[in-house]
Amino acid sequence: MFYGILISVFLILFAYFSWRNLLLATTFIVAFLPTYLIRFSIGFVPMTLLEGMILVLFGVWGVKGVIARSDRRERRGNPPISEIAGDCFAPLRSARNDKHFFPAMTPWNWLIFIWLVIATISMFISPNLRGAAGAWKAYFIEPILFLMVFLNVIKTKKDLELIFYALGFSAIYISLFAIYQKFTGFAIPYPWQEEAVRRVTSFYRFPNAVGLYLAPIVVLYAGLLFNKIQNTKYQILATKSVFSIWYLVSGICLSLLAIIFAESEGAYAGILVGVFFLGIMIKKLRWPTLIFTAIFAIIIISIPQLRNYTWRQISFQEDSGKVRTEMWQETWEMLKDRPIAGAGLAGYQETFDAYHKARHIEIYLYPHNLFLNFWAELGLAGLMIFLLIIATFFYQLRVTNYELRITNYALSAAMVALLVHGLVDAPYFKNDLSILFWLTIGVSILLTREFNK
Repeated sequence: MFYGILISVFLILFAYFSWRNLLLATTFIVAFLPTYLIRFSIGFVPMTLLEGMILVLFGVWGVKGVIARSDRRERRGNPPISEIAGDCFAPLRSARNDKHFFPAMTPWNWLIFIWLVIATISMFISPNLRGAAGAWKAYFIEPILFLMVFLNVIKTKKDLELIFYALGFSAIYISLFAIYQKFTGFAIPYPWQEEAVRRVTSFYRFPNAVGLYLAPIVVLYAGLLFNKIQNTKYQILATKSVFSIWYLVSGICLSLLAIIFAESEGAYAGILVGVFFLGIMIKKLRWPTLIFTAIFAIIIISIPQLRNYTWRQISFQEDSGKVRTEMWQETWEMLKDRPIAGAGLAGYQETFDAYHKARHIEIYLYPHNLFLNFWAELGLAGLMIFLLIIATFFYQLRVTNYELRITNYALSAAMVALLVHGLVDAPYFKNDLSILFWLTIGVSILLTREFNK
């Protein structure tokens, strides 16, 4: 009872906070994405604190929008019926003549609409309708609701910088708790808590969750750090510049330590490839990146221990690699029988059971591969629309003005890190990761628009 009252009071206070300042409320959500770990129920509907905040934010934003439209109608008479009615994608088509909104991004309207339609169909064909409804709500509907608010609330580069700071803040406190766990063993779940095999989990239930969340942020912050140094090279000792650089460096270093202590090898690969991509894209870093990569490769080849370790990892000879290859092969057998529909949303475990021969391996929630994951959950059409979303993301970031170019590269490199990690894990089907994915997409939309000065 007390727990429910506490949650209710928090959400009421958050609603008041959102009403007073939508930007800061949006930033608060970004800074506290791990609050999905705080769970409760409304009747028979399971919820998380993160979901509650997103729904409150969206509701407040909608009410304020209705009031603003009503005020405008009173000032200028009756507007066209289309303006009064609006639609669910109105925030993605903000009026071109209104300096407080960004111009339209038409391709995303259709992509998001099809994305939601496919997710809805997959929910209804799932053998686990209750679980599918929860996944549909948490991984598809709520991230898009948050995206809609985000695209309308962020109006300047300073607003966007605030979001970047919030991401770094979340990375810092997640990392600090993980580092504390490494030396104390505090709150590490079984079987990773023993000192000889200790892998930190931070606030999460498993070690790889640390790398899944932190790896894209590390790469993003690496790009932002270079951009900050470039832009402040004549004012490097200015108080604001020193704080910004210190903050970015702290976020990178602490996150790397947490990932190392979590032993998230997929995150290692994602960060290495993401940073390499970033170095190749930035002209001033191209040759240093190539030289460093060549030296790095020579060192690995020259030292037998490193060479053998690297080969075992990329050839999947380690235990985790063998488990994944078994899982992928059996998932492929399942998909050959269900190529169009897949297993249905949240239906992987139940459908996969009939194809699971390696009984010494447990049936995991997902097949630990982002592409097989989307194919199994959303069917072939879902995989295609996901690939189209990724292609549109990179295509629209290819052209930008000089001032935003490095930020675009940093964002692209963060997505590269996510995709590379996704070859051996599932960096989407988790509450914070789905928001992080669409937040990345949202920033890319803003970066290809004309910011208010």
